[in-house]
Amino acid sequence: MDDWTPVTTGLSGALVRRSPDGRHHRKSSLDTTALAAERDRLLWLATTPVGAPEVVDWSDTGALVTTTLPGVPASDLPQGAAPTAIANLLAFLDVLHALPDCPFDRRLAVTVPEAAANTAAGLVDESDFDDVRAGRTAAELLDLLRAGRDRAAAGEERDLAVCHGDFSLPNVLLDPDTLRVTGVLDVGRLGLADRHQDLALLARSAGDPDLNPAYGAGPAREVLARTDPWRVEYYQLLDEFF
Repeated sequence: MDDWTPVTTGLSGALVRRSPDGRHHRKSSLDTTALAAERDRLLWLATTPVGAPEVVDWSDTGALVTTTLPGVPASDLPQGAAPTAIANLLAFLDVLHALPDCPFDRRLAVTVPEAAANTAAGLVDESDFDDVRAGRTAAELLDLLRAGRDRAAAGEERDLAVCHGDFSLPNVLLDPDTLRVTGVLDVGRLGLADRHQDLALLARSAGDPDLNPAYGAGPAREVLARTDPWRVEYYQLLDEFF
């Protein structure tokens, strides 16, 4: 596979390559646990109406080969396309959040201890915090996360849904003509969680004009209109640890 073209290297250190004919992608990582989690979720999504790459091959040494999903990243749209795109993204989330029988658990009982473990292991990038938390330490943010857990958990069961877990614009592909969602990428954190997990990250992604200039405050407000603002802030805090 020496002739496969490098596409991205994510924050996790995973390397993604595209096959010469463009029909497949290969993700490799030293974190075989995370890669296996993504494989298992892709296999489950293949049994649902939600679009995602199909698993073609897997190696226990840390390589996952999938089909290439059609479409363009939602982050790569021209000016003026954002209102339609946001409407379609929210409609897609309605479908995703309504999926039944999800075997993966990403509730706070799972993710808050993971956040603590990542902090203890030095895996939290303190230089990459959102502006509102810039200059804080991971330990300080962990204290805030733990302090708010009971309040967040009170709403979790009411809004429990199948969540993508990292629903930012680059992780969603759209048909460039219709702007309808063709599917999702990077599903290793998919599982049962408060639907605010997805809405919080979509609002943050859409509201960042530097990263996604076709969107901005207006599209972000469309997302926030569906939310409890306190929980949006809480789940954006939780995401700092992953």
